[in-house]
Amino acid sequence: MLFLGIYSTMMLNVSDYSREHKKGTAQSLLTIIYAMSILPCTLFMGLIGYMVSEATGTADPIQVFANAVDNTPLLMTTLLFIAFAQVTTNVLNNVVPPTYVLMDVFKLKFTTSTVIVGLLAFATFPWKLVQPDSAAGLQLFVQTYSAFLGPIFAILVVDYYLIRKRTLDLDKLYDEQGPYKGVNAAALIATVVGIIAALTFSAVSWYASLIPAGVTYYLLMKSWAPCQRFNQ
Repeated sequence: MLFLGIYSTMMLNVSDYSREHKKGTAQSLLTIIYAMSILPCTLFMGLIGYMVSEATGTADPIQVFANAVDNTPLLMTTLLFIAFAQVTTNVLNNVVPPTYVLMDVFKLKFTTSTVIVGLLAFATFPWKLVQPDSAAGLQLFVQTYSAFLGPIFAILVVDYYLIRKRTLDLDKLYDEQGPYKGVNAAALIATVVGIIAALTFSAVSWYASLIPAGVTYYLLMKSWAPCQRFNQ
């Protein structure tokens, strides 16, 4: 659940990456790029974490490798791979989306926004979050914000695949006076329903929110009159 809670941020911000795709790029090439750049590190880290925690009772693979591996080259290679995986993951997941937010809201340049995001991240003292005495608090934090991200993910999926059949009118979507002007109450209500379900079953908050939020959104969009204009 912690793994999904962390990576659900990337699921919701996929448009921040897809906007950089060049026209004409084959879907197969995009899939290969994703598979080669993200999946190996992600799967390797998940597998290592699982095996280490099962075998030693310690969830921190860095601590285990530092204490248990006598082969210095192997230890250095493994720790470098872990460090590389952490850097690439954090740059991808935690830097790009807030950078775009600062650019859009405050009309800043990409470089300036990136530096600000880095300074703000440093100010949160992230090294404190990975201490053993912080594990319970970090787990609670991830489970809590997952309760808010799960419903949003469900609504996006239902809206794109079931309501709009994978067809979007981008001109209307970005038209301030177009049919999508205002707030879609169905999305807000479905989000609240999903959050309540997620907090009720906090141990599986992300999963628990998907069906309630998705079903609520679909029914409201199909039957509630105030939301019909958003179906265009």
